[in-house]
Amino acid sequence: MLNNDIFDRIDRIYAALGEVQETDISNIKPKVRGDRHKIRIYQDWMGGLKEADITNLANSLIANIASLEYRLEQWAHHNNKDKGVVDKIFKASKELKIIHDLWNNDKHGYPPRQPSKSGLCPRADKFNRVLQMVTKAEEGSSMCLTFNRQGAQQIKGAGAAKVIITGDILDKDGNKVGDFYSTVSKALEAWERVLDIFGIKILISGNP
Repeated sequence: MLNNDIFDRIDRIYAALGEVQETDISNIKPKVRGDRHKIRIYQDWMGGLKEADITNLANSLIANIASLEYRLEQWAHHNNKDKGVVDKIFKASKELKIIHDLWNNDKHGYPPRQPSKSGLCPRADKFNRVLQMVTKAEEGSSMCLTFNRQGAQQIKGAGAAKVIITGDILDKDGNKVGDFYSTVSKALEAWERVLDIFGIKILISGNP
């Protein structure tokens, strides 16, 4: 039962990750107005989602990543693995500690009533849904977004584009200490190291 549970939890994490990113940007249609002489194109990457929607999706991902810590320790205990590996990697990952703090904020409110795991007392600023374009790691690589007269998006250049939910992560003094999307990505990488050490294979199509 516990073995099945850990895979269910991992599936939920990647399902939540899938909800905060759209890899096919053509699914988010722009608004096109005009005639044969002039056209106006308005692209809103929110794609019909409201602020409450994207905040809920972000917090779902936060909760799924943060709560995996306890499930991994439980799984390790029942499968004769060193559960100290979980604690070691957690303590070495700034991103995992930040995600845990954000999880506590959602449960208990802000400012935190207990010591911050990261020591930063972090909070997420307003979440937003934006286009992310990443060029290939080659000198001179570039990308741009254009539209044809029908409003179809056209990505030009070498790299990848997707729409993501993100936002600034601020410390208790209002200083930016991270970006939400990159923070959850690095936190997931840390848990994937634990899974690799424990020999848990991830066979999920959404796995980055």
